[in-house]
Amino acid sequence: MKPHERQPASGAGRCSRRRFLGIAGGAVGALATGGCSSPGQPRGSSMAPAPAADFSTRFDPWIEIDRAAYRHNVREAARLAGGRPILAVVKNNAYGLGDRAVGSVLAGFPEVGGIACVRVEEAVAMRDAGVTKPIVVMAEGSEDEIETLARHDALPSVWLDDAPRRLERVASRLGRPVPVQLFVDTGMNREGMPYRRARPWIERLASSDAVDVNGTYTMFSHDIEFDRVQLGRFEELLGWARDRGLPLGTVHAAPTFELFHLPEAHYDMVRPGNALFGNHPSGEGVRERAELKPVFRLRARVVRVERLEPGESAGFYRNYEPEETTWVALLPIGRTDGYPSAANGTCEVLVNGRLYPVRGGVNSAHAILDIGAEKTVEVGDVATLIGPDHPAILPHAIAERTGMGFLALIQGMNQRLPRRVV
Repeated sequence: MKPHERQPASGAGRCSRRRFLGIAGGAVGALATGGCSSPGQPRGSSMAPAPAADFSTRFDPWIEIDRAAYRHNVREAARLAGGRPILAVVKNNAYGLGDRAVGSVLAGFPEVGGIACVRVEEAVAMRDAGVTKPIVVMAEGSEDEIETLARHDALPSVWLDDAPRRLERVASRLGRPVPVQLFVDTGMNREGMPYRRARPWIERLASSDAVDVNGTYTMFSHDIEFDRVQLGRFEELLGWARDRGLPLGTVHAAPTFELFHLPEAHYDMVRPGNALFGNHPSGEGVRERAELKPVFRLRARVVRVERLEPGESAGFYRNYEPEETTWVALLPIGRTDGYPSAANGTCEVLVNGRLYPVRGGVNSAHAILDIGAEKTVEVGDVATLIGPDHPAILPHAIAERTGMGFLALIQGMNQRLPRRVV
């Protein structure tokens, strides 16, 4: 039996290449409720969640994940891709926003055919959170890691020369072929099997009874002229494989930059990450081509409101010394939570529809606001430090005011903060 015709062993849960290919063929909606399931877990079910935080009374900070904003950004990405399905990149703990929450949200949209991440733990966490769609781990792994992914019905990537031997040993332990994705390096020289010596490697994998080639992909450098060179190399390799009838599975290559700038690379699926999180790529006219929305809020409640008289001060080293009587409010949030120290003196916080400057410092776990001459804030009021509700607190605005990049800002969000999907 040819490798692409193999069937899983009886009772073995797995994400077959045929099922994953069905995504590109328009079967995305079916996978929303009946896709790949974790071994031992009923299809479409979720693991028992941890006790939910009571956000109606919570003083400690939290992060809100905006489902509607993700819904909008996914639709924009799908439109740019001409209706092709999306392999949504939720790597690095969803760029800091929480892979369990964000992965579950994105997997619920019909345009999303699968999820991509870069760590075994991320794939397992999203399976445990109830994600049933295909999960691609865009990283090489040890034999034990590959086996863990296969048992969680997730798709490992391979690019090392000894991948065929390692997959044979894993398949022997599993009693079935291992579905994998082939990562080809076309010139970025970071990850992947170098395209110059990929042909015999692909032939060996494609002919192995231990391997089910589920997909083939590459990564671009985001230099548009060199991207076209890489695309030509990838096309040549794909053509060679197709001429020989070698299975390639689902072909994908376009992250956010190439989604906007290189439609020739859209292939069977597109692979955006940044765009789904509200971040445009560089380049002229990109904001006119797609409207992308912020997808989260960083929030906390006011825990102290006091009046300062002239001569008094607030914060370490008497950081803030008002010249006139003023009120200050304390927020139990700081740089360890992901709110940058550089926000002091540069940023504002939204409370009850009004902006208040950060003036008394941003420490490890506290930030102080200048409320002004009138006491317009009370203990328990909700403060939004980053979010879509005012131009001054948009993620890109905070990143610019504090001298950080957008990704550096959101990747700094504390993993311990609870995520609330709204």
